[in-house]
Amino acid sequence: AVVSTQSTGTLNCFSIRNKVYEVLGVAIDHELDVACLSETWLRGDESAIVREASELRYSLISVPRPSRGGGVAFLLRKVFHYTEVKHSFSSFECAEILIKHPSCRSTRFLSIYRPPNSPIPLFLDEFETLLVRLAERPGEIIITGDFN
Repeated sequence: AVVSTQSTGTLNCFSIRNKVYEVLGVAIDHELDVACLSETWLRGDESAIVREASELRYSLISVPRPSRGGGVAFLLRKVFHYTEVKHSFSSFECAEILIKHPSCRSTRFLSIYRPPNSPIPLFLDEFETLLVRLAERPGEIIITGDFN
């Protein structure tokens, strides 16, 4: 299927682990193509959540935090083809996917979580670095998240 527009939403989950069906319900009820998630609290073994999302025609693309809390992710309708782009910053967590369309410009979606104890000057420096990188790449850019 060729889809030329995306319906997008953002949600701070404060843990998706115990409310995956509620989060998926929001995506389905609002007919979201892309749900940008922060504070997923996923730790890497999310096979049950991936399976549940898949049953409802969504892919879960997750960048978990190795320790408790945090984590960013996307719920993406399976009709979209995407490329995951890796980032590493010390003051915030960042997930990026690039959705390419044959009929229109590609779109970059970013989901960001800045923990409340993250130093603001460091965050601003690193966020500027991210914005400069994004400006050099093709495609529309949509940035969402919890910046505390």
